[in-house]
Amino acid sequence: MDRFGRMVLPGPLRKALHITAPAAFRAEVMGNKIELTPIDVESRAKLKKKRGLLVASVGGPKFNAADAVNATRQDRW
Repeated sequence: MDRFGRMVLPGPLRKALHITAPAAFRAEVMGNKIELTPIDVESRAKLKKKRGLLVASVGGPKFNAADAVNATRQDRW
């Protein structure tokens, strides 16, 4: 581990797990060990730039906040 907390997986481990760069992992503490599980690239959030802002896209059905607010307001009346 380097002074920034980064770790390098040796080539044979990456090949055995079919890991290619870039890759993301979920890390869990199991007793006195760390378990790293590769995260599927399709299932993790993606950052997209929209109108000058970075927006996290996690998939799933589209959500329109304005419609949700309007529906809530209509329910109050």
